[in-house]
Amino acid sequence: MSRSLGKISSSELGFEDDGPVTDSNPLHESFEGFGEIDGDPEFNAEEVFATAKESLDFLAALAIPDVYKYAFPPIYLSIWEWIKQNIYLKRKFPQLALGLPRGFAKTLVVKLIILYAILFTNRQFIIVICENVEKAAAILSDVEDMLDEPNIKATFGDWRLGMGVNTQVRKVFAFRGRNIILKGAGANTGIRGITEKNRRPDLMVFDDIQSREDSESEILANKLESWMVGTAMKTKSAEGCMYLFVANMYPTKGSLLRKIKANPNWVKYIVGGILANGTSLWEELQPIEQLLREFQNDLSTGHPEIFYAEVLNDENASLNNLIDLSKIPDWTYQEDDIDLGRFIIIDPSGNRANSDSVAIGYFRVFEGYPCLCELLEKQLSPGATIMEALSMGLRNNCTIIGVEATGYQQTLLYWFDFICKQQGILGFDFFEVNTGVRNKTQRIITMFRQLPKGEIKLHPSVRNQIYVQAIAFNPHREDNIDNSLDVLTYGPKMLELYGVLIYNKTIIAEQDYGAMPVIEYNSPF
Repeated sequence: MSRSLGKISSSELGFEDDGPVTDSNPLHESFEGFGEIDGDPEFNAEEVFATAKESLDFLAALAIPDVYKYAFPPIYLSIWEWIKQNIYLKRKFPQLALGLPRGFAKTLVVKLIILYAILFTNRQFIIVICENVEKAAAILSDVEDMLDEPNIKATFGDWRLGMGVNTQVRKVFAFRGRNIILKGAGANTGIRGITEKNRRPDLMVFDDIQSREDSESEILANKLESWMVGTAMKTKSAEGCMYLFVANMYPTKGSLLRKIKANPNWVKYIVGGILANGTSLWEELQPIEQLLREFQNDLSTGHPEIFYAEVLNDENASLNNLIDLSKIPDWTYQEDDIDLGRFIIIDPSGNRANSDSVAIGYFRVFEGYPCLCELLEKQLSPGATIMEALSMGLRNNCTIIGVEATGYQQTLLYWFDFICKQQGILGFDFFEVNTGVRNKTQRIITMFRQLPKGEIKLHPSVRNQIYVQAIAFNPHREDNIDNSLDVLTYGPKMLELYGVLIYNKTIIAEQDYGAMPVIEYNSPF
């Protein structure tokens, strides 16, 4: 038996090793009612068993109480359910590819999956393949520590009682009514035809089997892919095997996750560290401000492609040299500063499930420049779009609304007027903003030149959302998420077309009416 590789490292997760879990642990209260699991004969093992089987957070708190600190975000819970749906399949060979960004507890998820398979499924031969055998051995050692956790032993029994073999890379033991083989291996090693106890692998986990350096070589990348498909995956059990490939993207053509993403035989779940709404994939673990500072650092060193690929998991993201975010001026105005005008711009969308999001931006005018102060981007029906825009206007005493008038979207102007008359809302004016001869990409590129000059300004509350779309913007793609960027492009256009009215109406509204109350109303849609 060897335990030389030690326990799970808190630093691996980005956590500080600050002692045992306290009341701040989000799952701490979940153990109330079960009693003190370790050493308390009164706890209900059946309830703990059932809860751990259903809840990723509970299982993590049970197995690694000295490390687990932050509840898993919703996307991780979806990923967990997706894996569980496949891990119980019999006589099936699902190929699952999970792309998680660097620094987001990717390997911890792998360890919990292995633990789950041991505790709750009938999988008998689990093989873990990493870039080298040392990394595979480290994962096996951490799974061993989870099985040794007193909470796990009290609920599921002592796995060591049925121990047959226990080395760094091979563990054979009788547990949970079956013989289990847990084996670690390195990529490109000789595992052809591997058998243990007359069994072949029925759960094969590939965790970061490719190094960044190897991905830079087409020859090495093709060799690794050939080995994975022709050697490793061919060692499967005839009774069924679930393949799980876990990695992040590399900014290279040889990135194995990139190749798998293009392979229709794999079912993929790939997510970036920054979501489309400008928030972090896991805010408690990796705050958005921290991620944006990381991007600025990568950009300053001349390698933004590293951030795009390894944090955003987007191998096609632009090397966006069109804008230097570090040169965008800071916000220098106070909330009670008197502005020259206010207006709202809407970038509409359709009313289908797969339609783009609607973006609604509220601007104030300072020193003759449009300043974006509030931003909403989400999927909305036409009726909900109108309600959100009117609410934003009433809340901010802003009565001028511009709508991007392209195709059917121009009909929003009619419905704005209809709803205001129906609800007795007075004082609003609605205008169309034409795209002109330039397409969206050209408008956004022009806006990128205006931001560093201070010709368009950003309130701190909207910066992150704009920055997220800006760093991923690729002028050569047609599927950018850029609705908020497009709203910004219309700021100067609104002042050009309706500046006099915007200035005059805002001054009159401030003098004669004061702030307009936010009212509740029902939409006819």
